[in-house]
Amino acid sequence: MLFKKSLLGAAAVLMLSTGAAMAVPTATVDGITIPIDSASGGAVFSVQTDTESLLLGPGSILQGVGIVNQIKDAPSNTVTYGQPCYTVGCAGTFLTDAFKNFVVRTTQTNTDGTTTVFLTGGQLNYYVQSSMPNLNTGNQLTDIANASAGTLFLSLLPAPIDEFNDTFTIIIPGSDLGNFSGVAQGQGYLNVTGGDAATNFNTNSFATGGTGPYTGTVADIKFVGNANLITGASVTPDFPVTGSDDTFSNTVPEPASLALLGAGLFLLAWSLRRKSSSPTAI
Repeated sequence: MLFKKSLLGAAAVLMLSTGAAMAVPTATVDGITIPIDSASGGAVFSVQTDTESLLLGPGSILQGVGIVNQIKDAPSNTVTYGQPCYTVGCAGTFLTDAFKNFVVRTTQTNTDGTTTVFLTGGQLNYYVQSSMPNLNTGNQLTDIANASAGTLFLSLLPAPIDEFNDTFTIIIPGSDLGNFSGVAQGQGYLNVTGGDAATNFNTNSFATGGTGPYTGTVADIKFVGNANLITGASVTPDFPVTGSDDTFSNTVPEPASLALLGAGLFLLAWSLRRKSSSPTAI
């Protein structure tokens, strides 16, 4: 009887603790707490501040670095992670990103006067670091190395969306890519290829809207962002373009967490069944 009560109690505690967190269930990977949300776009890397290279035309390479300011659950707007401090060298748990190898394939002038830039290739990785890295060292390659110096949290490859294997599009105000004013807007889709949080983000949640050979394809993460030229900075930036970006995902628990929950449910059901089949005392 004591053993049965212990099993029942353990399962009940598991159920109650899970239920209590159901409003915003979370998982912590490498010290970064993320919301676990079945809604597509539930977990958001929000206000991800990036700096990047300036695109001048076909053949230009987009690369850059950034840092995640916060992670939140979109439906409830609950923040699960916040950047701890903002001074180079300060201690805390930071999530940096480094991206490279996006190549401008072509540009297109639109009827509204804007220019669409089509890019192919690319790679985006997130890293966990224990102190705020210097991402403006005076050298772009050093900045990328500093942003990549931590533990690999997520490794991502862009999803091709058309017959040209375009992976990313940017709409830039006007026709002068090298000296635009206003806000440029970019969008793309990403697939998880590795990192300690890979199982949480590898969910194939977003329809890419692909055409041709990529019709009907899906991706793990949706990226949207905006960017503008840096002007009037007191310190000359290594990357002349800055932006605030969001990545949306449908995060899930790791398989081990699901197995633990399943085991708890089994124990609870088994205990209740044993109890119901026991002779009733008179």
